[in-house]
Amino acid sequence: MNKKWFIGIDISKLSLDVAIYSDDGDQHENHIKITNDIPGFKNLLVWLKEKKVDYKQSLFCMEHTGLYGQDIQYFLSSKGITYCMESPLQIKRSLGLVRGKNDKVDAQRIAWYAYTFRDRIKASHLPPEALSILRRLLVERKHYIKQIVSYRQQKADVISHETKQTSKRKTKMLKYLDDMLLQVESQMMEIITSDSLINNNYNLLLSIPGIGIINAITTIVNTQNFTAFSNARQYACYIGIAPFEHTSGTSINGRTRVSRLGNKQAKVELTQAARSAVMHDPGMKSYFQRKYNEKGATRDAYGIVLNAVKFKLILRIFAVVKRGSQYVKLTYA
Repeated sequence: MNKKWFIGIDISKLSLDVAIYSDDGDQHENHIKITNDIPGFKNLLVWLKEKKVDYKQSLFCMEHTGLYGQDIQYFLSSKGITYCMESPLQIKRSLGLVRGKNDKVDAQRIAWYAYTFRDRIKASHLPPEALSILRRLLVERKHYIKQIVSYRQQKADVISHETKQTSKRKTKMLKYLDDMLLQVESQMMEIITSDSLINNNYNLLLSIPGIGIINAITTIVNTQNFTAFSNARQYACYIGIAPFEHTSGTSINGRTRVSRLGNKQAKVELTQAARSAVMHDPGMKSYFQRKYNEKGATRDAYGIVLNAVKFKLILRIFAVVKRGSQYVKLTYA
C-alpha cells in the first residue's frame, strides 16, 4: 500500500493509544492518548496536523476489538481515511520474540506492523448497516440460547430438590427468555426481508438441504453478503475447516488436518448443518457412508468425513449464490 505514514491504534473501551511510524523509519516522540469518542477523534486529527502528518497519505491500523473499535471506524470512513482491521494474533505472531507490553508500546508495534507489511495489507471497509445489526443480533441470540439451555438443565437435574417457588421462578424465566429469543429472531427476519440483496441470497441458501435459518444468516454476515470472500476455499479457511498438510522433510509426516484457527461459532453452526444434511439429503448420506467406510468406520473417520461434508455444503453455498438460482435436489434411486 503506497502510503507515507503508518499509524497504529491500540483500542480500549474508553481510550485510544496512537503511534506514528513514517516510511523512513523515523520513530521520534510520536505517541498520543485520546478518548474513544468523537471529540477524541477530532483531537487526533489536530495532533496529526501539528506533526505535519497528512492523514490522507496515512494508513491507520487497528486490531479487531468488536464494538470498542466501531466508532473510530465510522469516523475514519466518514473522512475518507484509509484504515485496516487486523487479527490480534496475526500482529502478535509477526512481532517475533517480544517482552513486556503496555498500551503505548502496543500502538507502536501495530504501527510497525502496518509499515512492515504495507504491501500485503488490504484496506478495510464497514459492512452495510443491515449486516452490522444482524451480527449484533446473532450475538444477542447466542446469549439467550445459553441461558435457556442452562435453565432447562437446572430444571431437569435438580427439580426434585427445589421448592415450588424456585421451580415457578425458573419456569417464568424460561418463558421470558423464549419470548426474547422470538423477538430477536423476528427482528432478524424484518432486516433480511427489507434488503432485497440479502433476502435473495438468504432464500438461495435455504434451498440447500441442511442449511437452516441461523446458518444462512451467519454465512451472509461472515461473508458480508458474499463480498468479502471470492471463493468457497477462502471461506472454509476462515471458519477453520480447510485441510492443510503437516509435513517437513523425512522427520515429520503428519496427516493432513484442519487448523484450530478460525471462526469457531460459524464452525459449530456448520457442524449442525452437516449432520442435518447427512440425515435428510440422500446424496449426502450416501457420500458420507461411502467415505466413512473407506476410512475404516472409526471415531476419527467420523470427524474427518463430517468435515468433508461441511466443505461440500460451503461449495454448494457459494455455487447457488454465484449461479443465482436455488439448489437443485437430485433424485436418487
